[in-house]
Amino acid sequence: MGKLLTLLTTMVLAFVIVPGQILAAGGGGAEDAAHAEPSGLLLATLTIMSILTMVVMIFFSFRDNG
Repeated sequence: MGKLLTLLTTMVLAFVIVPGQILAAGGGGAEDAAHAEPSGLLLATLTIMSILTMVVMIFFSFRDNG
């Protein structure tokens, strides 16, 4: 039961909360602020990589712990 709860919590965090915060932080701003902040493509790439990392970590956790 503990593994299932941990899995569900991790999936909710990885797929809902984290990308939502990243996309919300990438909102509009002044012209100078646009040059100072990372581009949307960079944020999207980092979001996808973090989600894939979490999926691989969950897979390895289940494979190693049975």
